[in-house]
Amino acid sequence: MKMAIKAAFSLAVLSFTMTGASLAESEVRIAKWDAAPVFQGAGWEFKIGGQVQYDYSALDTDNAGGDWNDSELRRLRLGVSGKFGERINYKFETNIDEDGEVIVVDAYTQWAPTGGPWNVKLGQFKTPNSLDEQTSSRFTSTLERAAFTDAFAFNHRLGASLNAQGDNYTLSAGVFAQNIEDESSLKGYALAGRATFTPVNQSGKLIHLGGSVRYRETGDNQSDLRFRQRPVSHIPGQLISTERIADSDVFVGAEVATIFGKFWTSGEYGVSFIDCSAASIASGACVDDPTFDGGYVEVGYFLGGSKTYKGGKFNRPKIDRSVINGGRGALAFVARFDTIDLSDTNINGGGYDSYIVGVDWWATKYSRLGVNFFRVDADLGATSSGLDAEFANLVNANIKNEDINGVILRAQIDF
Repeated sequence: MKMAIKAAFSLAVLSFTMTGASLAESEVRIAKWDAAPVFQGAGWEFKIGGQVQYDYSALDTDNAGGDWNDSELRRLRLGVSGKFGERINYKFETNIDEDGEVIVVDAYTQWAPTGGPWNVKLGQFKTPNSLDEQTSSRFTSTLERAAFTDAFAFNHRLGASLNAQGDNYTLSAGVFAQNIEDESSLKGYALAGRATFTPVNQSGKLIHLGGSVRYRETGDNQSDLRFRQRPVSHIPGQLISTERIADSDVFVGAEVATIFGKFWTSGEYGVSFIDCSAASIASGACVDDPTFDGGYVEVGYFLGGSKTYKGGKFNRPKIDRSVINGGRGALAFVARFDTIDLSDTNINGGGYDSYIVGVDWWATKYSRLGVNFFRVDADLGATSSGLDAEFANLVNANIKNEDINGVILRAQIDF
């Protein structure tokens, strides 16, 4: 494990080290200001970047009797990125997690050997799945991503991928071990791929089509896979959950999105095909291999700005006139329906439908104040395993349903 971590760090900081060596031999200049200075020298580029997201959530439950009012530092990230020559890019980023621990998020080097559309990516990064997941949390339409992306655990892993990007397509496929922070054996692995196509991609007009697939398998000494999800907000804990039932699964997902002027739409649907583990079959927890699914649809409108798209995902919004330039910034309005179902065959992990409306004020393209109002109509399922204590008590009392109304507030800045 230690050797794998050292290898990943070496890959991620290789170009940074080369840049540092060149820095002493060449004239350094600030080439541009992109929320922070971008330094350039002879054949290299270097930038320090980061983001801060601070949330407050308030939830009212019908049955659990717990009203959550709490705040949290949702993300605090700091990293470096840049390039060496025309063919090597790198990124290294850390985050402070819920327990105050500093963890590695991204640590990779990307190399285009011919200078053409193909490149090789090595290190730690996200598996290529889902439009909502590939879009940075800074630019997602709602403050939290779709329920199925968390329940099916699309995460950062140590791996290698082959990628290509053209004017109207992206392709990515890779093989991955565990997250670099995982203390367990690296025997568990994942294979993942994603393709996108934009038949229309003009100024102010976009049609995006995409799909992705992932196969993942646990290692011999790892716990079986469990599927669970929170009630939209990151506060409180899990609302629905299965027991630990699988040693592998296959995800297949489809995506569609459009941008027409100030309006945008997007939607996804994903299915996870579960392979029950021998232990769960022996215990009777998993008799026939179940299928879980989830998805969302959303529609949005920008006032004083517009949604943007780059490289198979939504990108930093365009702000017509920021407050720095004497304007009022931009408002983004969104409405989303999100659903997830973790029940099939003899598995009853519950499910829910959520309804979200939100508005963001982008004072500049680097700052965001957002509010999301949501309602969750949940079937709690049959197991209390892995749930927040308040919701586990409902399941143990044979209360089948829970309705939750809530609000999330976020203050965000990045550079």
